Amino acid sequence: MLGVTLAQKMNAERLARIAAQNSAITALHRFRENYNATPVGIFSMKLDGTVIEHNPTFGVMFGPQGMHGSRIGMNWADLSNTEALRSLKELATSERMMDTEMSVDHQDGRRRWFHLRAVRKPDRYEAWIEEITLRKQAEEQLQFLVDHDSLTGLLNRRGFEIRLRKAAGIAGERPLCLAYVDLDRFKLVNDLFGHAAGDQILRQLSTRMRAVIMPPHVAARVGGDEFVVILEGITLEAAQALCERLRVDLSERAYQYQDKAFSVTASIGVIRVLDGMRPADALSASDRACSEAKRMGGGTVICYDASSSELLNYLDEIKLVAGMKERLPVENFFTQLQPIVSLRNATSGLCYEVLIRMRDGNGNVLPPARFIPAAERNGLMTQIDRWVLRSTLEWLDKQPAHRDRVDFCTLNLSGASLNDEKFLQNTIAMIREHPESTKRICFEITESVALYDLNTTRRFVDGVKSCGAMVALDDFGAGYTSFSYLKEIPADLVKIDGNFIRDVNSNPANFAITRAIVELAHELGMGCVAEWAENAEIVRSLLELHVDYAQGYGLCRPLDRERLLAVSNSMMLVRDPATIELLLGKAPALANRTLGLTLPI
Repeated sequence: MLGVTLAQKMNAERLARIAAQNSAITALHRFRENYNATPVGIFSMKLDGTVIEHNPTFGVMFGPQGMHGSRIGMNWADLSNTEALRSLKELATSERMMDTEMSVDHQDGRRRWFHLRAVRKPDRYEAWIEEITLRKQAEEQLQFLVDHDSLTGLLNRRGFEIRLRKAAGIAGERPLCLAYVDLDRFKLVNDLFGHAAGDQILRQLSTRMRAVIMPPHVAARVGGDEFVVILEGITLEAAQALCERLRVDLSERAYQYQDKAFSVTASIGVIRVLDGMRPADALSASDRACSEAKRMGGGTVICYDASSSELLNYLDEIKLVAGMKERLPVENFFTQLQPIVSLRNATSGLCYEVLIRMRDGNGNVLPPARFIPAAERNGLMTQIDRWVLRSTLEWLDKQPAHRDRVDFCTLNLSGASLNDEKFLQNTIAMIREHPESTKRICFEITESVALYDLNTTRRFVDGVKSCGAMVALDDFGAGYTSFSYLKEIPADLVKIDGNFIRDVNSNPANFAITRAIVELAHELGMGCVAEWAENAEIVRSLLELHVDYAQGYGLCRPLDRERLLAVSNSMMLVRDPATIELLLGKAPALANRTLGLTLPI
């Protein structure tokens, strides 16, 4: 019995050993199958780089023409490159696994990318490798699209700014120029033949541009039909000559689209990027030079050097705008008032226009033509308009006796303000806080601004008029659609463009146009204000034309607002004897004329 028991136990142990061996063999087969079938390359190599084992994927990855084959005995440096072997030896340790990306240049010139992981054992390296060429190509394509224009393949605005900042950083070591290229009347192509034609022209243009603009210079597309060229290491004279070649190549050969040929010219502005000039300022300066080229008729090259008055004025504007941004608006700005005299009854009303003025850092008063365009170009006019309105309302509230004598005071609105929804909301809120002073306010809106978005203009006009304010149409007659939009906006006053008034006596056409404006405005129940009344003879003609108000240096120049606190009507501020005699002698008779108007006098 003992022998039988022992035999049974030994048999059981043998069966267990056989089962364990079968399980180990199965696991080994499974491991080998996984090793051979895994889609990444697995290999081992000696410390000198000799491959001692690898899976089939590795063989395919580094085999000739992608065929299966053993790479055992070959060196890793021969399969990849010497730098890859050196990096592996430096980075792979027994304590830390190396994880890196590497590139290998194929015999046919293609570059392949791999993701490699390796760890060092006492006598070998164990490594895992995966090809990531497609991923790297996709990343490179995405990076290209981030910095390049998809239509033309040139740098886009982002790529241009990066390149320009880099070039400007070393501009002190070598000269740097910037050219701004704008196509003349390109919009007509899109309007008449569609954007497909326009896109084809832009592609052809970019090809021509690459043929002229060679490295180290680089071109970029920064707008629909606007391009810039960074010109490195050449003088301004050489840059101008190169841009002239570019202009000829872009302008003097027709562009083809289907069976059509288009003639498109280019205007180019070139500047020397000065030391310390910000890239954004350099771009704006070159844009200004290009705008000058377009004003000269287009198809030309305008060059600004360091001594150009245009460039110096622009640099002064940059400093001016910087000061405006730092101290807007309390320290820089103040207002003056220019009286508006009633021609129907000169002594009956006190009216004036509120004018914005600015002092520089030295306290000198700057002319409006200097700082207002700069503020408009740099997006500051909305803040300035808001300040003018607030300060005027608050000043009128502090001077109730003066306010009660005022018939109206006009305030100019910029285009940016009128088309800013937030400004409209702020304006309504401000005038509601000052109801008594609001009754004296008259907002001046120019025709070009009003027609930019007629719905927004109507909403603004209706909003301020519902709070008791008035509205005047400024520079009336300067545009082509003045009479058309006169009926669209319920204004109280029409301010006739000064270009008609200045020559009203010497130009019969101006006299006739002014008369037509006055008669039409009166028919619609609006009053008329004539700007630029420079002398008594002009005032005489305005009286003859039945104009209601006049404003200009012939009557009174702008004054500090405290000067108006002591007067009861605008006529008291007129100093020209001929004008005084003319107005006081004839105004009473005109005042008795019945015009059927409801005016604030």
